[in-house]
Amino acid sequence: MKIAANGAIRGLVGNLVARKIGNQQIIQSRPRKFKQTVATKEASTDFGRASKFGGFIRACLSDTHLDLYDSRMVSRLNGQILRTMRANPDQIRGRMCLQQGKLNRLANFQFNEKSNTQDYLNFDIELSLNEDNLLAIDIPRFKKDRDIKFLDAAEKMVIVINAMAIDIVNADVKIVSYTEIEINCLRLGGWREAERIAVDCNAFKGSVIFVGLSVLYLNNSRGRDILLNSKELHPASIVGAFNIT
Repeated sequence: MKIAANGAIRGLVGNLVARKIGNQQIIQSRPRKFKQTVATKEASTDFGRASKFGGFIRACLSDTHLDLYDSRMVSRLNGQILRTMRANPDQIRGRMCLQQGKLNRLANFQFNEKSNTQDYLNFDIELSLNEDNLLAIDIPRFKKDRDIKFLDAAEKMVIVINAMAIDIVNADVKIVSYTEIEINCLRLGGWREAERIAVDCNAFKGSVIFVGLSVLYLNNSRGRDILLNSKELHPASIVGAFNIT
């Protein structure tokens, strides 16, 4: 501690720090140093890995969300990935990976909270992966004027189902399948029959496959399709994910 000629106190007094700013004497608590515990460091490492995996998913499903997601989507996705990894109690803290997580917890993740895909489609896309790594994407039979939500301003609607494989170790992304279901909004009525998309995924061993779903609304202007979707309305979600071993 030091007392200056003008009577001001400067320096340390126990756990207090004294200083003078201008004509005012300031006394405040001494800054404390915090040391990270092992658990804190492990949690920080796992969160960083979840953020990295989130970046991969956003990149590989860019054709699904089209960057038309809500402002909280990135943090929501990272948080859900972290829950997915932690759901497997056999994972080691600080070394958790997405491949060993419970990937079903990513199903129905919505890229835009303002437009949930379940509010626009009254039917569900079903996924399955058998022991031979055959991925089946089942689109049920649905009635056009009953089971989908149309926009008055749209002339055409396209339901997009795309599957992408992410090799996280090698930071590589490959297309597994891409399907468009086009519906003429000016001619409603009738049924669309069920369809199964089957893909042999043995070529994607070591990767995680994500299936995305989105609903696009379009108008035609001078022979060109104009997308009506925006950040205020873009139904897009993750249907499911599978680890290919």
